[in-house]
Amino acid sequence: MPLTRTIGSYIMGPSNDRSKWVEWEQFIATTNPDGSHTAQTMTRFPGTSLVRHVTQTVDADFMPMDGYLRLFVGNEYQGALVRRVVGDSVTSLLLAPDGRPIDEAALPGGPDLVLGYHPTAVEGWKFTKCDRSVSGTQQVRILTTSATWNGGQMTHGREVTLDIEYLGEKEIEVPAGTFLCDHYLWHTGAIDADIEVWTTGQDRICAKVVGHAKGVTYELATHDQRTFSDAPEFDF
Repeated sequence: MPLTRTIGSYIMGPSNDRSKWVEWEQFIATTNPDGSHTAQTMTRFPGTSLVRHVTQTVDADFMPMDGYLRLFVGNEYQGALVRRVVGDSVTSLLLAPDGRPIDEAALPGGPDLVLGYHPTAVEGWKFTKCDRSVSGTQQVRILTTSATWNGGQMTHGREVTLDIEYLGEKEIEVPAGTFLCDHYLWHTGAIDADIEVWTTGQDRICAKVVGHAKGVTYELATHDQRTFSDAPEFDF
């Protein structure tokens, strides 16, 4: 099976003032030879107040497999988090920044659980259990790394159950181009109120995200996709 690689980036800023928009996140997303999907992201908050590196993988059905997160807040390294889904549980390893012994926890899993790491590129992976043939509100069960809106804490995380609505297909235009998207409305409650999300393509990356409570919009700024054949180009 061939490999499909997408490289891209996001810009963000106040929804009502694009003159203040800044670079936000760079990503590489792949559909792997076995059909699984991997996303690698680097997110920089304005003023470099927070920098987050994430690598996460889901299987061909977008079931979570594993993930790795490194977090910096200001000029301080906060540590790293490693997760691996094994059966109906999630093994979580917390690596403290000061070299303390690894903190290991076994957390509840299950076929309805998705893992959240807070990158924009694959925020839509949280919605893969949403039945797009059903109208109205559905629930999604998320094991997040941090219950804060910006993912600015380094912990094993906690489980939250949030409401989501599928609003249908819609073609939207962003700086990277025009994309046919699945449109969702995510009710995050006290975490970040209502968020609109548009996902697109075989890797279900986000084309656009609008956080209504904070009045901030994130848009896909660059997007380059290439498929590599599984036939060897030369003997190697």
